[in-house]
Amino acid sequence: MKVLVTGVSGLIGSALASELTVQGHEVVGVSRVPATAAIGWKDVTPSLMNNIDAVVNLAGETISGRWTDAKKRLITKSRLDATETVTEAIRQSEHPPTVLIQASASGYYGSRGDEALVESSSSGSDFLAELCRKWETAAAPVTAVNTRLVLARFSVVLASEGGALKRLKTVTRLGISGPLGTGRQWWSWISLHDAVRAILHLLENDISGPVNVASEQPQRQRAFTKTLGAVLRRPVLLPAPRIAIKAALGEMGESLLLHSARLQPSVLSAEGFEFQDGDLEHALRRILGI
Repeated sequence: MKVLVTGVSGLIGSALASELTVQGHEVVGVSRVPATAAIGWKDVTPSLMNNIDAVVNLAGETISGRWTDAKKRLITKSRLDATETVTEAIRQSEHPPTVLIQASASGYYGSRGDEALVESSSSGSDFLAELCRKWETAAAPVTAVNTRLVLARFSVVLASEGGALKRLKTVTRLGISGPLGTGRQWWSWISLHDAVRAILHLLENDISGPVNVASEQPQRQRAFTKTLGAVLRRPVLLPAPRIAIKAALGEMGESLLLHSARLQPSVLSAEGFEFQDGDLEHALRRILGI
């Protein structure tokens, strides 16, 4: 299978490209960073798509950092521009790819307390929810040319190479971690290993529509931090009040740290996907090599 992977220099993209190559597939990587990809965005054309079997679109500006108005515009524009480029190239090709796996995020649902969120659950009303709706809508036109569309709503992806876990590990080892706000908000997560396996499962099976890419065992933030502290053998006693998080990190901190999203991977489970890192402590020990 010949697979086009956009955002190939990112955390998920680079791991996916490596695994696809190991399994004998041909990967065509797209990135804004020339040294990390086979082609640039100007090369994503209908003629390219004629020779592609599957597309995984992971491209987008990082959501880390304070969300100024300019940052939010960049986060949005980078995702919509990339998705529209991919979608138009697929639509105009003579032999369109069989499947497009389009990245989205758990932010689609907004902050929902203890509600169990399945793929049919309604969307939220904050910035990330609106962004995810626009992102998913931008990919929809590929269905007109019979390209199977999967909307992969990623939860927090845990990896030693980067992302949220790298930052959480640092503050935990410094002994300055603990409950954030009430600590009762749900954090949905998945290991990078299982996230890549889930993408491969979605490529190889006739699944379409929204898919929660999340472990079957979401954790309350307080419990997540306690487990990470136990794995690292560090105390997790220092709470961070909501007001302090909002003052230090603004809207980004509130959305990513304080919002509650209890995702259930209903589609993956129903389609026979088996998690290898289902238990958080097991996953953390394997990821961190402890």
